[in-house]
Amino acid sequence: MLTRAGGKRVRFEGLLSAYLEELETQGASRALTERARLVLPRLFRHLRWQRVRDARSVRELHLIRFARYLSEAPSRHGPEGATLSLVTQHCYLQAVRGFFAWLVRSRVLLKNPAQELPEPRILRLPRRVLTEVEAHRLMNAPSGSSLLGRRDRALLEVLYGTGLRRGECLRLDVADVDLGEELLLVRNGKGKKDRMVPLTARAASTLDLYLREGRPELMNTPGEPALFLSNRGRRMSRSLLSVLLSNHARAAGIKGAVFPHALRHAYATHLLKGKASIRHVQELLGHKSLEATSVYTRVSVEDLREVLARCHPRERSTRKAVHFLRSR
Repeated sequence: MLTRAGGKRVRFEGLLSAYLEELETQGASRALTERARLVLPRLFRHLRWQRVRDARSVRELHLIRFARYLSEAPSRHGPEGATLSLVTQHCYLQAVRGFFAWLVRSRVLLKNPAQELPEPRILRLPRRVLTEVEAHRLMNAPSGSSLLGRRDRALLEVLYGTGLRRGECLRLDVADVDLGEELLLVRNGKGKKDRMVPLTARAASTLDLYLREGRPELMNTPGEPALFLSNRGRRMSRSLLSVLLSNHARAAGIKGAVFPHALRHAYATHLLKGKASIRHVQELLGHKSLEATSVYTRVSVEDLREVLARCHPRERSTRKAVHFLRSR
């Protein structure tokens, strides 16, 4: 635990090293650690430009200026003249908030200047959501007769049948599965909260088969707790999951990239399309606010076109006239 340094200047570089070490000790994800390593030096340079060289001198206004700077900063990956996306800005500011929250916990600061720092709200669906037919084909893409196929089927059915985030799914242990009650215990979800999630019957049956005839063959370390194992018998990595999903989507004839979060989007969209209550979907997804879930109530253009064709009087009369002329 760090302590306040009295009258001495509290330099940013020393704090960054201690923070990164703390993240590693706490078992933070590689993505979170790398984001802190990338973003915080950028913040420190901007603070020096504002003539702030001591962590205890940082005020909310300084961080608001940094947020404004990010909103105008050029993107390295987009077309010429493009600025950082809202998603990137959101991730960067999350790293800033995490760092200053740690400074308060470590007693370097008495008050968190980033506590009320506004962030871009990212509430949008991907450009394309898997159809129910595509989701069905994707679930059937892995071979049910092979060792890895049984694992992959269980993995895909859990993702599509529970709406778990990628990290939540990969953190599952065998002890978190209750096949008798068809429930999963999701530990340390977003907001550091645990929740119980029901399994679909199909997800429960494929998990049961994997646990009996797949996982024992993959496991090579006694006592390994992870539910989903890699070919080497270790907890499956985020990159392996992405590769597997991409390969199975291609085998299922699904065009375009399919990422793990696409199954979460499909889960929520298909539930709402099936008349599920938005409040229930909120609980299933583990959303803190109803606002985050309400994005899934947006229907597709095809749905709107179907309603227009079926319900609008001008559309009905025109279609009847066209049908009459074509039948003559």
